[in-house]
Amino acid sequence: MNDGEVERNMKVKIGIDNFIQQSNQWKDKHIALLTNATGIDTALNMDLDLLMANGFNVVKLFGPEHGIWGTAADGANVLDEIEPHYKIPIFSLYGKTRRPTFEMLEGIDVVIYDIQDVGLRFYTYIYSLAYMMEKCGEMGVKVVVLDRPNPLSGRVEGPVIKKRLESFVGGYELALRYGLTVGELALYFNERFNMNVELEIVKMDGWKRWMYYDDTGLLWNTPSPNIPSFEHALLYAGMCLLEGINVSVGRGTVHPFKYVGAPWIDSKKLKAEMDAVSHPGVKFRERAFIPLASKYANEICHGLEFFVIDKSKAKPIELALELVSRLKKIHSKEFEWDTSYHGANDRYHFDLLIGDDKYRKAIDEGRNGQELSRMWKEESKEFQELSKKYWLYPE
Repeated sequence: MNDGEVERNMKVKIGIDNFIQQSNQWKDKHIALLTNATGIDTALNMDLDLLMANGFNVVKLFGPEHGIWGTAADGANVLDEIEPHYKIPIFSLYGKTRRPTFEMLEGIDVVIYDIQDVGLRFYTYIYSLAYMMEKCGEMGVKVVVLDRPNPLSGRVEGPVIKKRLESFVGGYELALRYGLTVGELALYFNERFNMNVELEIVKMDGWKRWMYYDDTGLLWNTPSPNIPSFEHALLYAGMCLLEGINVSVGRGTVHPFKYVGAPWIDSKKLKAEMDAVSHPGVKFRERAFIPLASKYANEICHGLEFFVIDKSKAKPIELALELVSRLKKIHSKEFEWDTSYHGANDRYHFDLLIGDDKYRKAIDEGRNGQELSRMWKEESKEFQELSKKYWLYPE
């Protein structure tokens, strides 16, 4: 597909396209670019190449989790390095520090942020943005966010995280599925948390809040190694919660977040339990798999494989909570809450992901997924109302 064919098929024009065409005022400035492999234009050209070819003076690069190339494993520390073609220093924001330092930003006039988000509170790229904005606010460095679609639409779902459970997988009073583009999220961060940064959002053309990624006409922009398709991203909205218990979510397989299992699971019993409840928009089957990495690496895991058949009806958070509840019910002896995964440091990782300890306690008491989901309905509505003031795009 050539550039012209891509442009004819697309419905949405993303921020990087508009920035290259409209932002000549930044060409005499010292620019730092916070990006990764998702930093591409509609025709799949890398943002760094575009900026350099169009006369922008990019002097420093920053990379989030998975590194600037998007190749590092989840949770793996990434080292600083030198970009091989342009010989520009790359500073890792997922290595010896999660926060940019004064020395890293010294001499910089503007930081450009250009990364594809997935629209979920536990996805760490948004905290690299927030921490960058905080430091730029302190130093008087401008931040320009090149906006991209929220792949999961403008739909808001899930609990709002409680302050006592903030970590690098959750913070800033966000709902789990927060329904904002990254540009809108930057406006939310800046105003609600008094970051005092000079902020510019380069908007998209054509994006509306009802759009999922496959409605945009854009080619899927793989945001990290374990989100290879839009279906995986939608299931990740719920299935990531299962990283808070002792099961594999399919990391180290061809279908992360579509496969869920463990050596100790009776897949027939689990499927029968899940069949007892309606799960609109989703189908599932028994599945055995062997993950080559992460939990139960090189062991046979028994469990389920999930398929999204109607994205608008699917309720991945409710589905995941039902799955955890049913696993606890039929495998009470084997089931365990995780307190060590990715630096949980003796806190319950499930609590950090979902944002409140009351859900874990309710599951221990035998509550089901539908009961659990009713617990966050009101705060989800409140977050949606609060977030409307930051909307840049219509419904």
